[in-house]
Amino acid sequence: MTHSGEEAQIPVKLYVLDGGRAHLPDMSHLTPDRNVGRPVTIPILMFLIDHPKGLVVVDTGVDTDAAGHDPFFEASREQRIDRQMKRLGHEPGEVRYTILTHLHHDHMGCAPLFAGSTFIVRRSELRAAWWPDPYEGGYDFAALLKTRDLDYLQLPDDERLDVFEDGSVVCFDTRGHTEGHQSVLVNLPRSGRVVLAGDAVQVAENLTASWPPGMCWNSQLAVQAITELRHMQKEGALVIFGHELSQLDALRVAPGRYE
Repeated sequence: MTHSGEEAQIPVKLYVLDGGRAHLPDMSHLTPDRNVGRPVTIPILMFLIDHPKGLVVVDTGVDTDAAGHDPFFEASREQRIDRQMKRLGHEPGEVRYTILTHLHHDHMGCAPLFAGSTFIVRRSELRAAWWPDPYEGGYDFAALLKTRDLDYLQLPDDERLDVFEDGSVVCFDTRGHTEGHQSVLVNLPRSGRVVLAGDAVQVAENLTASWPPGMCWNSQLAVQAITELRHMQKEGALVIFGHELSQLDALRVAPGRYE
């Protein structure tokens, strides 16, 4: 693998998968010190990239078979990522790479389904999740125990990884929300550049107001990441936020696709 920022006209398809909803009692969990006391419903998003050299999953969502016991999550069994993939004609065993933006449970809850793939994760994120500092939250140790034996490609913090060496799928550093957060740039022949921001931008207000996301490991780095994402948006990229319900209505959700 090499590192490249070059765009390529590769016949790639991007599917946005709707993994259900989370009901938060206070939006200030996403916009610290703002919107205090305001309840909010947010989507759980997952992504499937169909590349000529193999399938890529970006974030796996929650395990909806288990989510029914959590009062904050609302999702049907059919919204679990493997079942959505099957409706698109694919199986988890076909996935070559699984990219995790970070290791909070709503982004990696179904990771074991893709045990046959190579997981692309920042080395610092693995450290933070498996041996968290006392003040760090969002990691589900019981879920993480199921991922210890997966095959990881551990990226240094500042590394920009061109996954297929053709500019079509690029992982880049967006630390701040967590110690090893990363986002993914997808270059599509017709739709252009699409950025899967993960929780570097949880909701639109994080981007428009340059306001750090919730449960933030480092606010200064989070704002730096937001600044980079704003610049990409101004240059014409579609930036897909981690948990913005109003944006979901405007996206081409599977079986629709970007290509």
